[in-house]
Amino acid sequence: MDYLDDLFEFLKIDTTSAKGKGEEGAKYLVDYMKSNGIDARLIRDKSRNPYVYGEINVKANKTLLVYNHYDVQPVEPLDKWNSDPFKPKEKDGKIFARGVGDDKGTLMARLQKIISLYKENKLKINIKFIYEGEEEIGSPNIVSFLNNYRDLLKSNYILWEGSGRGPDGSPEIVLGVKGLLYVELRASTEKDLHSMYAPIVQNPVWKLVYFINNLRDQSGKVKIEGFYDDVKWLTEEETRYLKADKEEMEKALGQNVPDNFMKKLVEEPTCNIAGIFGGYTGEGSKTVIPSYAFVKIDFRLVPNQDPEKILTKLKSIADKENIEVVVYGKVKPYRTSISSEISKALIQSAKEVYKIDPVVLPNSPGTGPMESFANILNNNQVADGIGVDNAGSNIHSFNENIFKDDYFKAMDWLQSFLEKIS
Repeated sequence: MDYLDDLFEFLKIDTTSAKGKGEEGAKYLVDYMKSNGIDARLIRDKSRNPYVYGEINVKANKTLLVYNHYDVQPVEPLDKWNSDPFKPKEKDGKIFARGVGDDKGTLMARLQKIISLYKENKLKINIKFIYEGEEEIGSPNIVSFLNNYRDLLKSNYILWEGSGRGPDGSPEIVLGVKGLLYVELRASTEKDLHSMYAPIVQNPVWKLVYFINNLRDQSGKVKIEGFYDDVKWLTEEETRYLKADKEEMEKALGQNVPDNFMKKLVEEPTCNIAGIFGGYTGEGSKTVIPSYAFVKIDFRLVPNQDPEKILTKLKSIADKENIEVVVYGKVKPYRTSISSEISKALIQSAKEVYKIDPVVLPNSPGTGPMESFANILNNNQVADGIGVDNAGSNIHSFNENIFKDDYFKAMDWLQSFLEKIS
């Protein structure tokens, strides 16, 4: 098997889900798996891009479900790329292409290593593969899919899409995700008015400004009553493997961060203004009282917060101010125990292969459908690791890349992990 040639062929296929592309990439995966002795097929369900399902049954007592996604982010702006994003290029020990870091590179590294072990009769655990084609557009059909195919996807463990190396170069393991509540708050009156009426009429922009000022204080603490009641704060054991390079993080973000930034990133729920609009924004001046204003807010939630409960509290105070709440997204947070079998296997195998302690995040600062998998499939052994990307991979950006050595290192990590989990 020529690992990189096969990877490059896959990377050449445009699977941008935001543009409705994915069919060709899904079919490539099915053909690739079948040609290597894996029982594989497309499952369309309700999704625009089909799911890819594969299975290797070696008659073992345990089964691992491997989740990845084959869709990618749009490549624009193209003029920012130093090479064609769908023509993989090697340079200075790196591979450049759209999706090489997120998530095609990890998908192929895992798949190729499992195929090799299978052919060498070294696979001691049953494997199920599920590849999604809509992850980059928010997995809109994943709950329906999981409910319809829960029996097919039954397993003992779930290996998530693949976290590679953290900012300090250590292998990174992620045991969960933050949840999300995304809303738009709207205030309005019948029509725009001359600003001379400001002493006697309402201004929707001021109305929203006052309202959102009461949602959060300057330190970042959310002021909604009961917001923190269900938060599951990190234990001493869960903070043990939290480490990161503050200087590198500040360089990446372009801002100063607190000394305990990694703990705050993982542990704290947030209230963030994602966008705000109201009134005249054209050239020059216009003395007007706007009739409409809105603000988009995302709440990142941590275990055991419930987005539905937070929404109920938010609506309760918004209704009193006659502010409309429109909901754009709700995702529950999730966290696998650091003492779980899959967590221990990932940590031990990372130490064995990389010769250093891994970074272990009890949950990602971001959001994904991990809770849906755990809840619907009734499987609390879900964890992320064994990826090919790094902090400088520019995922979702131009010149996306990985180190070629990391591609093969991830294969070694996977082999060690499979030995321990089986």
